[in-house]
Amino acid sequence: MRIKLVDRMQEHSRLVTGAMARETAQTKWAVDGILDLVHAASGEIECNRRLPDSVVAALRHTGINRLLIPAALGGMEAPITDVMDIMERIAAVDGSAGWCAAIGAGSNLFAGYMPATGAGTVFADPDQGNATMFAPVGRVVSDHGRAALSGRWPFTSNCLHSAWVGLGALFHEADGIDPIPRMVFVPLADLTIEDTWDVVGLRGTGSHHVAASEIPIDLDRCLRFVDRPWPDGTLWRLPVYTTLLPTLVAVPLGIARGAVDEISRQAREGRAARRGQLADTSISMAELAIADTRLRAARAGLRDAVREAHIHAERGEPISRRLQARIYLASMHACDTSVEVTSTAHQLGGGAAIFRGSRLLRALSDVQAARQHLLFAHQHLSELGRLIAGLDVVYPPYVM
Repeated sequence: MRIKLVDRMQEHSRLVTGAMARETAQTKWAVDGILDLVHAASGEIECNRRLPDSVVAALRHTGINRLLIPAALGGMEAPITDVMDIMERIAAVDGSAGWCAAIGAGSNLFAGYMPATGAGTVFADPDQGNATMFAPVGRVVSDHGRAALSGRWPFTSNCLHSAWVGLGALFHEADGIDPIPRMVFVPLADLTIEDTWDVVGLRGTGSHHVAASEIPIDLDRCLRFVDRPWPDGTLWRLPVYTTLLPTLVAVPLGIARGAVDEISRQAREGRAARRGQLADTSISMAELAIADTRLRAARAGLRDAVREAHIHAERGEPISRRLQARIYLASMHACDTSVEVTSTAHQLGGGAAIFRGSRLLRALSDVQAARQHLLFAHQHLSELGRLIAGLDVVYPPYVM
């Protein structure tokens, strides 16, 4: 009898997995169907420093915001390599749209880490993208069972298109300050958005400062990176940064792919340029070949490490700290390589690539802005190197 029950449970699991895989495939197809719309809006995104409502609605309707949400809340629990594919497709067309997509969908991952009761409220609409800012620069003061959030957070990407924002904070209680930061999800309507995102790269991400002044919060809508997720699918057996980092670095990878594809188009179709045609210049063609190969290699290395982690998670095996470090390092390498490859493409673009409106100039500005994210800073290398060497250390919150 017990064997039959186990068989039924395994069959149910296979059916659920198959259904989610079909949903993910449909989402990829839907994303491909809106890329022309995103491309057409690129100039408007750059000018207005935000995504137009038509693009936000189109992205929403593809289902991308469900990719990293628990199945119990209507999500897909998609494999990270599939999430990467989707974000790359969007970023290849427009870096700001790709960044907002990655942040909006990535922020929804936290539905599995906060208490299920709070997640049911915050993520009641699984098609809604949201925003997060991890730095614990806010504070929550508890008094007689009531808690309020105050603070000011920079770089709150996608806040213009979100319903909820997760903000880093330290909890101040009667017996002192809890040293473990938490993420506190609050309605966007309770925050003040300060128009501070006046930049050259990723102009359309709306990565403004947001501020809170003694906003009442619900403790069921808070979480810590060390909290154990309540869903039991493969996605929730992965350490949180093995999911977030590849999702985010897919954006510079996509930007670089778009730049390389643009140079390839110019080589095929020709261009009006005093320096001649790309296809007739051996050095230019060699540089394009090297750039394309380096980009593919960096992407493949990251995907290989991510797949290895996914296999371990499927089997219910722990993800070693060394493998977590490999994924982090591969993400950093992919980001650095994306910047270098995009720079090569921009150089090959010649004089036309210095004018405002050039796709290559826009790609170079966007990918350089993406690399400035704290997650890709080289300050992480020494600690990650210790892990690669086999030293059994932790590097919270990135490697746990």
